[in-house]
Amino acid sequence: MILVFVGKSSGKTTNAVNVSVALAQRPASRRSQRKRVVRLLDADPQGSASEWAAQRTDPPVIEVRPYVQPTIHKDLPELLAGVDDLVIDAPAGTGRPLPIPDGRIRITRSAILAALCDDHGVVVVPVTPSPWDLWAGEDLMAVIEEAWTHDGAAPGARSRAVVLLNRADLTRRGGEGKPDRVPRIVRAARARLETAPLPLLNTVIHDRMDYVQAPVFGLSVTEYAPHSAAAAEVVALTTELLKLAGEIK
Repeated sequence: MILVFVGKSSGKTTNAVNVSVALAQRPASRRSQRKRVVRLLDADPQGSASEWAAQRTDPPVIEVRPYVQPTIHKDLPELLAGVDDLVIDAPAGTGRPLPIPDGRIRITRSAILAALCDDHGVVVVPVTPSPWDLWAGEDLMAVIEEAWTHDGAAPGARSRAVVLLNRADLTRRGGEGKPDRVPRIVRAARARLETAPLPLLNTVIHDRMDYVQAPVFGLSVTEYAPHSAAAAEVVALTTELLKLAGEIK
């Protein structure tokens, strides 16, 4: 699977790291005990994924490779060599509303093209419930549509660019004997994203401290707090993405 995380949201790298490790903790197939081999491509000039790896003292379970190049889609044979999954942490933004260097835009386009020209590629756009972030996420559509209409676009590519609701407020207790209720901003975000040009994933990543604390030690949440609600969210997200990519049923 080729999996690209792209967008303005600060959850881009966090989700790329957590899903990469969760993939590496899974068997390669139902009939194999071998774990999946995962390479996380740090294509963001900020180098946040590489910084995460540098904090680690435990033996690595994934390979983190810096690759700030606008030729990812052309270099796929090399980048996929020896791995089951290639996860790409792409640069933030696409040029609006705040200009960013054109080199970053080219890297982002290359990463999206790499995923959507592959039969098992998925592009994930994490967005927070903030109206500003939801609006900024829509700007990616021009780049994604370029990949959809590319000569090399894989069948089903239009269904494999998706939105992830990220850093959502936690549900609040409705009172004794009453069900939890979802904060209004999360309900509003879901309603707006249901009509967005990209489908919304079922899994929601909530604003939990484990997501903040785990990177301090160079760990993913499934390593740092394997029995936590955050770990359960990441496992659910990973499973949903594998199904979307056609890797599992």
